Amino acid sequence: MNEAQQKAWSCLIDKEQQSLFLQLSESKSSWEAGEILKLSHYKYLEIRERSEKFFRLFSDFFEKHTSIFRPDCPCERNFQDYMEGCLEKRLKRKEASLFTGDSAQLLPKVNSKNIERNMKRLKGSEDEWDIDTLRLILEFDRWNNFRILPRMLQQPSAFKRRSNKKDKIYIKYLLNRVPDWMHTKLKERFRYKVKPGKKKYWVALISEDLYTDGYLLLPVRPLDEVVDEFSRFYMYVFKTKDDADTFGFMVSKFMIKTESVKLGQKFWPEYRCCVEKAVNYNQVNNIEFNIKKLDMAYNTHIKRKHKKPKSTAANRAKTSDFYKNK
Repeated sequence: MNEAQQKAWSCLIDKEQQSLFLQLSESKSSWEAGEILKLSHYKYLEIRERSEKFFRLFSDFFEKHTSIFRPDCPCERNFQDYMEGCLEKRLKRKEASLFTGDSAQLLPKVNSKNIERNMKRLKGSEDEWDIDTLRLILEFDRWNNFRILPRMLQQPSAFKRRSNKKDKIYIKYLLNRVPDWMHTKLKERFRYKVKPGKKKYWVALISEDLYTDGYLLLPVRPLDEVVDEFSRFYMYVFKTKDDADTFGFMVSKFMIKTESVKLGQKFWPEYRCCVEKAVNYNQVNNIEFNIKKLDMAYNTHIKRKHKKPKSTAANRAKTSDFYKNK
């Protein structure tokens, strides 16, 4: 490898280097390489594609320029350090902010404003080196496995991923954080006691501690206002008992069904297919789940005060009342 290629190689993380090595030097198939690196097939393909892109991207850039920023570029030093940390050292955003030596950059708003200001300077520059640096940063951000630029500066991702992050947050919350009193309140308020043949909707209440199977199927009235109420609690409502039962079973057995990569690959398509049958799928699924929002929905952020037990004895007189002033 020439000098530019060596610098480009050093900009790759270990898994990207291993991916290129197995493909080019060992002639391993994608399935074989994925097994060696202990990655699912689709994840290996993504890393392989990223490693090829980054190696070409950095090689082409370093063929023309000796460093990411020219010596007298218009950008501030902390911005240069941040980008060099992200691109060359492949640090995560917080680590790259620490790498700048400027503690203010740890504040997301300050860091975003700094990036926006300096990217604008690169864009407005007439120097070819600055324009190449701008293109390098934008393309790196597009292909990297996490974004380094503020949302308003981001170009469309190079990967059409289907992220499970918010679904994992949601499922683990249902499993571990919904309080027991909330189950009691929901059952008292919404349970629809009616003859078996009458139309009803179904909700799966999840709790390993409260229910033998890990979940309970709750019949509810098939009304829009009831569906809206459950949407407010981020709970899926199903038209049939079978669909609610499938959802309850999958969520309650989540840890078992995703303990390996292969099991997880089977679980997620089935889970998505199941929740898409919910009456309120669009209302609930469009919400970006996070712990804070879910805590607000279930009022677990409110610290409940324990009432002091009321004394049943009569108000006692002060000891001093028994003594007369002399």
